[in-house]
Parts: sequence; C-alpha cells; structure tokens
Amino acid sequence: MYSFMGGGLFCAMVGNILLVVSTATDYWMQYRLSGSFAHQGLWRYCMSGKCYMQTDSIGMLGLCCCLPAHYSVCPLLAYWNATRAFMILSGMSCFAGIIAGILSFAHFSAFERFNRSFAAGIMFFVSTLFVLLAMAIYTGVTVNFLGKRFGDWRFSWSYILGWVALLMTFFAGIFYMCAYRMHECRRGGGPTR
Repeated sequence: MYSFMGGGLFCAMVGNILLVVSTATDYWMQYRLSGSFAHQGLWRYCMSGKCYMQTDSIGMLGLCCCLPAHYSVCPLLAYWNATRAFMILSGMSCFAGIIAGILSFAHFSAFERFNRSFAAGIMFFVSTLFVLLAMAIYTGVTVNFLGKRFGDWRFSWSYILGWVALLMTFFAGIFYMCAYRMHECRRGGGPTR
C-alpha cells in the first residue's frame, strides 16, 4: 500500500511541476513569421527576440475580421482563457491531491471514515480531466485555425510538457486508487459492494 502511495506521490509531484512549467513558459507553438522564428505560450508571444503579452487582438485579427459587426468579441478568443483556466485548475487540483496524498501517510483517528488515499486519487483524476480539456482546446484551435494561418509551424516543448503532465497525474490517480483498494481489502477482508 505504501509503495503505491509513494509512487503516486512521486508521479503527482513531477506532474505538478510539469503543469506549472508548461503553463508558465512561452513555447507552446513555434512558427516562422516574416522570415524570422517566433514562439508563443499561453501568456506571451515572442518575435525577433522581443516578447509581448498575449492580448485579445494580438495574433487573432485575421481570424475575426470576417465576422458580422454585431460580434463585439471574436468567439475564437475564448480559447486562450479556457486553456489558461483549465491549466491553472489542473495545477491547483493536483496540488490539493498532493496534500491529501501526504496526509494519507499519517494515521489520524479522527479521519477513520474519510479515506485520504481515495480523496487524493480523485483529485489526481480531476487534475487529469482539467489538463485534458486544456490540451484538447489548445490542440483543436491551433490545428484548425492558427496552424492554417501560419504555414511553417509546430508544437513545442511547453505543449509536450502539458501532455506528459497529463500522463503523470493520471498514473498518480491510478497508484492512489490501487493503494485505496489494498487498504480496503486489508481492513474489511474484501471490498464491500
């Protein structure tokens, strides 16, 4: 049971670090623009050695120019905020899972009815769901809209770290659910149905 919890805690810590690094860095996508290389993340884009904050209009003007005048905001702009929000929520739920996972090593008599390893596993699966939503939104918009706008482009290492973080949080959830099942089998002679 403790080996599963230790493995899960290791995966969760690595996953949380990868989530933070992926969310904070500016290498989700690289492309060639006007003969020079450029790259962008969730917060900034960089061209010719200078970085600028992502705003609603930067990089999206060509996508929103054909909308009717009654649209005050381009519907495609929401993907930046959705990706950011899901990545932040994923990091927060992973961190909450790490706290629950650390507490699952301690045996408090006040928490007999509340299994912390089960709670940690659920938090890691929630974190996996959030990062999956963020990566799916970013991938879909990038491939369908931004990728067509920039001819020579590719996903970069920050984006790849997001997918690796998804795997790490998923395996952390699996490890903690295995630890929970082992604990339940030892405590009651078998799982109750």
